[in-house]
Amino acid sequence: MVKYSGTRYKDMNIFLRNLNNPDWRARVKAIYDLKKYKNSKVLDALIGKLDDKNVNVWISAANVLKNRKDPRIIDFFIKNLKNKSNEIRWHSVYFLGEIGDNIAVDPIIKKLNDKNSEVRINAAKALGKIGDSKAIDALINTLDDENPAVRKEAISSLNLLAPNESAQALINSLNDQDKGVRSLAAIVLGKSQTYEAFDNLIDSLNDIESIVRISAIYALEKIGGDQAVQPLISALKDPYWEVRSDAASALGKIGNTDAIVPLIEILKDQNSFVRKSATKALEKFGIFKK
Repeated sequence: MVKYSGTRYKDMNIFLRNLNNPDWRARVKAIYDLKKYKNSKVLDALIGKLDDKNVNVWISAANVLKNRKDPRIIDFFIKNLKNKSNEIRWHSVYFLGEIGDNIAVDPIIKKLNDKNSEVRINAAKALGKIGDSKAIDALINTLDDENPAVRKEAISSLNLLAPNESAQALINSLNDQDKGVRSLAAIVLGKSQTYEAFDNLIDSLNDIESIVRISAIYALEKIGGDQAVQPLISALKDPYWEVRSDAASALGKIGNTDAIVPLIEILKDQNSFVRKSATKALEKFGIFKK
């Protein structure tokens, strides 16, 4: 046990007494004042504040305790996963993700089916942070969740855990009803260089939403190589300037000379950003190089 003397010991005892102050603000301040003290007496007192009736107090205690390695803290949040309060459940899932102990994986997986979408979102996020492969199948199943925010968080966690193992599920997500889900799926497939998604990503260049087309360009540049050149050349005629600009940049990075003439042609594009991207791409071919 760490021993303190003099003024610091006196201050610690004052802070400990303030944990029971009727004013919740004083209790919150005392919690953060006690953060610097590393001894069992303070730890026990802070863990006791996890049961505080005021949500601001117990959340403050949780924030201070999340980096402390004590099984009582994990047990507290696991038990609270069954609490009737939506707020308590989703905060508990969040803090279990921050703590990052694998013992919480199975209880968190169950929360992927929670009635509250915020709980499900935090559960999907927490599983990615913890990084246990046993969550992969559950996260793949979550790609069918009714809430697009949950589906996006599941994709983000799959990206951290096993993007290659979940490749087919991510490819399927390119047809999701939500543009954000489709866009994120394309980005993850590009980052993981999933070549099996190549044809599907070409189809995504015709997506109704520009953000999806932009993400598909990113992915094709990462995995397509020379095979992606012609689809990206076609994207230079996209009605949305940012798609044209990103396609030009991608063609410059790939470096296939078939792109030179199309890039020269869009130097007349009405949008200055597109013209700038085309110029930079052509510089990579040794054209217009300063």
